[in-house]
Order: sequence, then C-alpha cells, then structure tokens
Amino acid sequence: MAGIWKRKRVQPYVSAVIAAGGSSQRMGENKLLYELDGIPVLARTLAAFEACELVQEIILVAKSDLVVEYSRVCTDFGMAKVTKVIAGGKTRAESVLRGVREVNEKCAYICVHDAARPLVLPEEVERVCAAAFEQVAAVAVAPIRDTVKRVTDGRIRETVDRDTLRAAQTPQVAEAKILEGALTRALEAGEAPTDDSGALEALGVRPVAVECSACNIKLTTPEDLIFAAAVLAAREGC
Repeated sequence: MAGIWKRKRVQPYVSAVIAAGGSSQRMGENKLLYELDGIPVLARTLAAFEACELVQEIILVAKSDLVVEYSRVCTDFGMAKVTKVIAGGKTRAESVLRGVREVNEKCAYICVHDAARPLVLPEEVERVCAAAFEQVAAVAVAPIRDTVKRVTDGRIRETVDRDTLRAAQTPQVAEAKILEGALTRALEAGEAPTDDSGALEALGVRPVAVECSACNIKLTTPEDLIFAAAVLAAREGC
C-alpha cells in the first residue's frame, strides 16, 4: 500500500571456514591438489562459496606446510572472498576453531565446510545458511540408501531402521558465538567431535537437517575421484 514502508531485512554476515587440513592418507596423494577436469579440488570447493551470495568471506584452514601453496591456488583461481589462509591444529575441531577465531568481527553466522567436498552447489550452501538464520544451526544431510546393519565382533546383530537416519555432510552452519563456544567446550573437555554438529549437540543445540544431494560426497578414496569426475561431466553436459 502507498505510504507504508516495508522494513528491509538485513542479511546476516556469513563467514565460511573451509577445513583443508586432512592428511589424504587413503588417497595416496594430496587430494585437494588433484585436478578434476583441469581444476584442483580445492579450487572447485572454494568456487562454490565464491558463487554463494550469502557468504561474505572465506577463511581457509590448512596444514602448516601447505599454507603458501594453498594461498597460491586462491590467487591463481581468483578467490576474492578468501581473506585468510591459516595453519590448522592437530584435530579437525581444533583447526575449525582456529578458523572460527579468525572471522571478521561483523560475522553473525559461520558456515563450516570440508575442502574435500568439491561437488557442493552454491544453492545448497545458501539453503543451509538460510535454515540456520531461522533456527540457530543447520546441517546438510543426505538420505541413507543402503540397508544398515549393526555389527559387533564381526557378526550382524540387528538391522537398523534407516527411515530416521541421515548421512551428515557439510556445510554446517551456526551462529558464530554458539559455534565458537561449542568447539571450545569440546576441546577443553578432551573430546574430538568428528563434525561441528557433534559439538553443538553436546551443548543441547539441535541443528535443522537440510536435505542436499547425495553427490556431495567427501573425497576419501581414488574411487571417489572417478565418481566426482562423472558428476561434473553430467553437470556440464559432456
């Protein structure tokens, strides 16, 4: 109606922390520098966050001996949102916390993502961020397609109902102060959460599950590289 002003919602400042400190032991080489269709895995991952309008900055956390090399990748591929490339810690949680503590002072939400997940789409990053804006925290998940068995001592003990199960992915997004507090508490307690959601859950936070593509895998074995190449070829219409 004429004369009535609608208040424009201010977009929260989002910093992405990209965890790139893995050892790549099962891959046999540095998987983040492996080229998928001529572009390093690391660059493909960063490109998704460069293209996401909700992300204002990127903090890249690397092994100390790869900081310079990863910085060069950022420069060579024009990653303008990368403001810092820093050395990580001994564990994933410690590395992510170091990244969290380097974000811009204006940061309201932190989006954590594994550098070894180059198939994430910018729109998936946006959907997880948007869900966190409404519900404090959100996690990308994918349905589990296989029948799941509980095994102990090499024997199947039961079949687990998969209807309520999801495979956790990244990105995982949370309010900045809450995430920092959760990771700090976990490390001080001597815990080693394998993802950021685990640290949040220990504080009583229940992140929203945002279903994303099953293609958003973490590259772990050489076979994963074959799968990633096939996905990229299909997306590009090759």
